[in-house]
Amino acid sequence: MFTRTTDRTLFTRGTAMFVSALTAGAIFTASTGAQAAEATPRTTAPVSTGISAPVSTGITTPVSTSITAPASAVATSDDDADDAQWEALLNSMLSVPEDVLAQGDEATAAYLKQQQNRKPGQPLVGFGWPSFGCMGAVAVAIGTNLLPAAKMVKIVRVAKRVGVKRIVSAIKAIRKGKGHTLANDLQWVGAQLLGLEGVKAACH
Repeated sequence: MFTRTTDRTLFTRGTAMFVSALTAGAIFTASTGAQAAEATPRTTAPVSTGISAPVSTGITTPVSTSITAPASAVATSDDDADDAQWEALLNSMLSVPEDVLAQGDEATAAYLKQQQNRKPGQPLVGFGWPSFGCMGAVAVAIGTNLLPAAKMVKIVRVAKRVGVKRIVSAIKAIRKGKGHTLANDLQWVGAQLLGLEGVKAACH
């Protein structure tokens, strides 16, 4: 009887220890699995923002590089060219000696034509580089009585006294309606020269 009771007690204790061991193993396994799950990095799917990067088409808009000169610059250039022609005309007249002018139209025209036969670039003493085309135009004007030698000598004398540039300024003043502000001799010379626009066109 005592032996049977002892065996039953031992069996009960063994069973309890076995169950306890199983329970402890299950807890350990669950704990280890949880830790492994936390250690594994989470993979998150990319979220679309709805913003697309621009796509290059390889087409470049051309940039205009043309430069337009202002109207004031163009006007100034035209004025300078006009002034140069008037100066060339006056210098062509000044190139004729007064003693030649005193001999009349034929002598003056012959002198100018003779000067046209000079070598290009050969200067006239006291008058720089002559305009040979201008000389020819003046000779024609003398021959057609548009610019007789008697009138030309008066223009030359005023030009020698006041200077070529001052006469050119007088022409500008007359064109602007301010001729009345000029001295009588400048008014007269300016008016005579304005009647020679066609002759001036040959002067460069």
